[in-house]
Amino acid sequence: MLLNSTQRIPRLQHEEESSLLRRKVEELNKNTVLLIAEAGRLIQRSQQLSDRLNSFEDPSTKRKVTPITVSG
Repeated sequence: MLLNSTQRIPRLQHEEESSLLRRKVEELNKNTVLLIAEAGRLIQRSQQLSDRLNSFEDPSTKRKVTPITVSG
């Protein structure tokens, strides 16, 4: 009887640790999904901003800028 009771404690502890590990993995998976979704939104927003900036640049109306040189 004593042998059975000592065997159950490690099994119970193992089950608790396994359960905790599963919850941590689930939390990690959830956070990974949220990070991927946020990265997608940031990429999309970045592309939109890039498109807006490019729309302000018309190659036919660009002026050539002469660099300013300092003579000493």
